[in-house]
Amino acid sequence: MKSRPLNISEKREEFLIHGIPASPGVAIGSALVIRKAEFFIEEKNISPEDIPGELSKFKEAIEVTRKQIISLQNRVQSMLNKNDARIFDAHLLILDDKMLMEEVEAGVAKELRNIDFVFNRTVQRYIAAISAMPDPYLRERAQDIRDVAERIIKNLHSRTCSILDRLPGQRIIVAHEVTPSDTADMDKENVQAFATEVGGKTSHSAIMARAMQIPAVVGAQNLFLDTIHNGDLLIIDGYLGMIIVNPRPNTLKVYADKESEAEKYYSGFLKETRLWPETIDGFRIQLAANIQGVEGVEDAKRHGAAGIGLFRTEYLFINAKELPSEEKQFSAYSKIASDMEGHQVVIRTFDLGGDKLSEVITPFNEPNPFLGFRAVRLFLEYPHFMKTQLRAILRASAFGNVKIMFPMISGCEELDRLTAILEECKKELRVSGIPHNDNIDVGIMIEIPSAAIMADSLAKKVKFFSIGTNDLVQYTIAVDRTNEKVAHLYQPTHPAVLHLIKNVVSAAKANGIWVSVCGEMASDPRYAPILIGLGVNELSMSPGAIGPVRRLIRRMKMHEAEKIASSVLLVDDAKEALRISEEMINSVAPDIVRMSFKGI
Repeated sequence: MKSRPLNISEKREEFLIHGIPASPGVAIGSALVIRKAEFFIEEKNISPEDIPGELSKFKEAIEVTRKQIISLQNRVQSMLNKNDARIFDAHLLILDDKMLMEEVEAGVAKELRNIDFVFNRTVQRYIAAISAMPDPYLRERAQDIRDVAERIIKNLHSRTCSILDRLPGQRIIVAHEVTPSDTADMDKENVQAFATEVGGKTSHSAIMARAMQIPAVVGAQNLFLDTIHNGDLLIIDGYLGMIIVNPRPNTLKVYADKESEAEKYYSGFLKETRLWPETIDGFRIQLAANIQGVEGVEDAKRHGAAGIGLFRTEYLFINAKELPSEEKQFSAYSKIASDMEGHQVVIRTFDLGGDKLSEVITPFNEPNPFLGFRAVRLFLEYPHFMKTQLRAILRASAFGNVKIMFPMISGCEELDRLTAILEECKKELRVSGIPHNDNIDVGIMIEIPSAAIMADSLAKKVKFFSIGTNDLVQYTIAVDRTNEKVAHLYQPTHPAVLHLIKNVVSAAKANGIWVSVCGEMASDPRYAPILIGLGVNELSMSPGAIGPVRRLIRRMKMHEAEKIASSVLLVDDAKEALRISEEMINSVAPDIVRMSFKGI
């Protein structure tokens, strides 16, 4: 956290604004409120003779925008790494969108209107359509289009694009939104943190804030731009998603102490990476990492992951105009397998929804893609795509301890069809003499209630289960966790969810297979005693979450965790189940309670 002495006299009363914790950390500083300068784009009539000039101006603005984005990409790559810089690949793809550009050019010629008016009207229609999609990842991609469109319009009007690259000293940025371009342009030495009214954890700005280690709170949808003034003293708590405005002296002291403690707390985990995640009474739990790119392996190793519990292969596809080839996939999978040096690498087949494949497979839109034509359901209709991926995974298995995992399984029939396709791929490789592990372990994600209920039947057909709690909770309680109106109903300790997890673990043990949890429950220390007590063998999470969970495991006893699990299965209230777990954690690891989820 960057902080400096500030004059805290003659200020308004302290008040608190809640948002979404997007990037961890704490910052104390002076607010710089940025209000987007709205362009008034005048609609003008033009003559046919003006069309070439308008189109020429448009193409010039596109090229200037392209150079700016490439410059930003190079800057981010030099500051961070190649993977973080790939965020701007999406921006460049927007500039190469022929359908959009041709529609704009045709509009100018047909309607005889000025290029900036036609472009803005067209792109706003695209933004509105994407913003209305049910998939939260796609909704947040509207921000990328808005960011690029703003750059193009500014370049059409020869205006500068950022005021964040040269700040008048250290500041906390307060804005309606911060775009990926804004984040890359930021004067990193002087931007202490940022807070926005819109955005989510999976927005590119949030991703970049985490990569740049800038604390951030987003989605504070209560019009705080009307309540925060330039120069107000702020505390940004990126752990809990809080913005404290004009904090009292005692609040400042508490947060200053918390900052010092947090730095020691989190740096300490990196000194414990070689310690086994083993309970006091000798039960060892495997802690693995969830990653979404080849570059994630180094982060997993740095935090002491025992393996890769989930490689999200769909991120090889995002922003691409076609499914990655077998060779491209093989290159990625084999590198991860080699780099993990014998530790397990669980590769999940593409978990994509129908709405994400319109340009690649078929123009297909759905009113509810979460329950629709996605993941294995989609690829069973297009088995040649599935075979391409399975062949690449099988070939990579010759380079390390690779396992295959199928997502979104609802029953045995789907699994049997997938297993048959896998056997075809093995046969093809055997005939061609291509090295692979013919006995590769195959597992499935348990994320649909039907699969959890019939886990005993499914366990007889696979080598492992991985419980995807994000979707399991969502589907079991029928609550969209991205909908703020029902977000309070999203409860991982709901009795129905816990009983389903118990059923899955019991079925796994009865059939001699191991079971992992790879959803967000695995990364939250509050749920660790429950999951471990229920008999889960592995917890797989983002690399940075491993430290607190490892430390907690080393301070617990297995028989205590089993008592916790038995107790929570008897209660009919989610909050009471969580309280039982937190009470146990507080008795053995109060530092984890205080730093990880209790807050200030």
